[in-house]
Order: sequence, then C-alpha cells, then structure tokens
Amino acid sequence: MSTLLSVKGLTSGYGNLQVLREIDFEIETGKIVAVIGPNGHGKSTLLKTISGLLPTWSGQCSFKSEPLCSGAPERARKGLVLVPQGDQLFMGMSVEENLLMGAFSRSDVGATMETLKEVYELFPRLDERRTQRADSLSGGERRMVGIGRGMMSNGDLMMIDEPSLGLAPLIIEQIYDALGKLAKGDRSIIVVEENPSRVASVASHFYLLDGGKFAWSGDAKELSASGDVLKTYLGG
Repeated sequence: MSTLLSVKGLTSGYGNLQVLREIDFEIETGKIVAVIGPNGHGKSTLLKTISGLLPTWSGQCSFKSEPLCSGAPERARKGLVLVPQGDQLFMGMSVEENLLMGAFSRSDVGATMETLKEVYELFPRLDERRTQRADSLSGGERRMVGIGRGMMSNGDLMMIDEPSLGLAPLIIEQIYDALGKLAKGDRSIIVVEENPSRVASVASHFYLLDGGKFAWSGDAKELSASGDVLKTYLGG
C-alpha cells in the first residue's frame, strides 16, 4: 500500500508552550491507526497540527506525497478531515443540515446523496432524527453526527478525536461498531483514544504518545502482549 500521510520531526504547541516533540510516523492508504496515551500529553494537539488548526513549529507533514503548507480550510479540501473532540455542531440546524455542511467542498450532488445514505445506514438513529435540531440530541447522537459529517466530506483521511469521550458504555459500543464497519470499507482513519481497549478491535497499528513524543508503537498483537507498557503509561 502507498503512504497517505507522512509526519517527520513534527513539533508544535500553544504560545510558548511546546507540546509535540519530534514526532515521526506514517499512515498507509486504507489503514486505521490509533494514537493512545494519557490525557494532556499531546494527542489532540497532534491532530490539530496535522489538520492545520495549529501551526507547525518545525518538521514536515506530507499528504498524498505533497508537503502540507496551507491552512486548515485548504487541507480539508485536499481530503484531510478532522472530527474534533466535542463534535462542535451547529446547534440551531437540523441533523441533516449539519451532515450536509460536511460536504461543503463537494459539487457531485448525486455522489453526495449516496454518502448521506451511507451515513444513515451506518447510524440509523440519525435517519430517524434527520429533521431534529442538533441541540435536542443526546451526547451519543451528537457524536454520531460529528462522525457522519466527517464522512460527508469524502476525504482521503479522517481524524477522529476521542470518539468515546463522556459517553455511556452502550453508546461507546455503538460508535465503535460503526467504526469497525468503516474499517472494513478501506477508509483511512486516525483515532485518538485514552483507552486502547476501545479501539483495539478496529485499528491495525497503535502509537503511544507520552509527554509529546511516541514512547511505543506496534500492531494489535504486540499491544495485547505489552502489559507492562500499558500499565506504565496508562495505569492498566
């Protein structure tokens, strides 16, 4: 498979506070990669920097073999899609209006409607609530809208920040069942999670981020055999 995203020597942060320290990793087309680690150690910062919401201090990101030098809107148009933590929906708009906002850069109306159909098949609850305002939805339903809106862009790489954050166990199970179905569809996805057990069934490779740098990486089999690593960095 070809390399979709390449990150080399990436450093970034907020103001004068450095968070990321010499990050190196690659994602192949059609793979789901998980970035795990304790809260406050740079996972969300990594996604924000790759998507262009935060500036790159040093290092380089290449997407589809081209350097990423533009801002967040241009990166989104190139196919880099961020599903942010907390979803950030348009609360006064309906479910379907929010979903269609994800297709802002698409002009292929027929194909866009096909993607919308795919979202509703993946999340039947959204189909039932397509005319409801976003502010009337539960937290789990809002998370589904956020992921569905990311799908609507039809981007080459979708980055999902903490999809299970603050949700009940049953809703988390539904969210990851949906991500498992996306994984079977050859989508390229980065999932950020604190708890590796939630994402172990869908990701092909794992990166453990601690103190702004990768402390460990491996596949699902290596993850299950790395109890000492997980206990040291994640407490279990």
